[in-house]
Amino acid sequence: MTRITKGIVLVLLSALSFSFMPIFIVFAYRDGADTSTVLLIRFVSSTIMFFTYLKIKNISVKIPKHAIISFVILGGFGYTIQSRFYFSALHYISPAMATMFLYTYPIIVGILSYVVDKEKPTFKLVIATFISIMGLVLILGSSLGKVNIIGILFASGASLVYSLYIVYSNRVIKKTPPIVSCAYIALFSSFGTLAMGTATGGFNFNLTIIAWISIFGIALFSTVIAMTTFFQGMEYIGPTRTSIISLMEAVFTVILSLLILKEGLSPIQLLGGVGVLVGAYLVAKSN
Repeated sequence: MTRITKGIVLVLLSALSFSFMPIFIVFAYRDGADTSTVLLIRFVSSTIMFFTYLKIKNISVKIPKHAIISFVILGGFGYTIQSRFYFSALHYISPAMATMFLYTYPIIVGILSYVVDKEKPTFKLVIATFISIMGLVLILGSSLGKVNIIGILFASGASLVYSLYIVYSNRVIKKTPPIVSCAYIALFSSFGTLAMGTATGGFNFNLTIIAWISIFGIALFSTVIAMTTFFQGMEYIGPTRTSIISLMEAVFTVILSLLILKEGLSPIQLLGGVGVLVGAYLVAKSN
């Protein structure tokens, strides 16, 4: 197997692992779990798994003191809030629709990068933005009055916060190995979720077996395995190919949502979803 083939397989495995996350979340919610509890168990479990993996691989976890502040901001605030928004969206809208709105983040990242770097937007970015907006119009246009606006706002908020998270992280943690970064972000996300959950009603650990299995599935498959294979694949094929292939996550989510949850998108909404992904592809390709 060539390096490129290995990279493609690893990134596809990552995309598939990520795509199971909203499915696991829905099953956890159906069995009585709340957002704060799901997130806390996810982050604490994944923190333990990440640092155990780094120990087994004999990878140093030492980071510069100045990087700690960056990880506090990224994990304790950025990723905590983004995850809270995305997980909350799934109380109101289907995984397929939530994922489509989340995947507007490459467009927002492109726009933010040009704003922050004081550069003029390229023609490709303008076209990508237009296509994505038209895609969202198609997704919503055929279901106005039926879609829960709260869910849409949460999903859109998740996309915006994730975009800010990416733009900031690209500027402050470039010298830290990606897997080490994931471990510290998970660690500080645990603290952020603990604080937020305590302030909003606490946690409920009296869960069913199905809920526990679902939450640990999120931690193991959709966090640790998904992130580890993502960065391993990137080492083989580079960031551009990785970001493009990762778009398959949205496709996998739509398929899994239909097969497992019996929740799908209408033909017009699927066309809109294609528009969103095409826009994301154009941005990834241009980078």
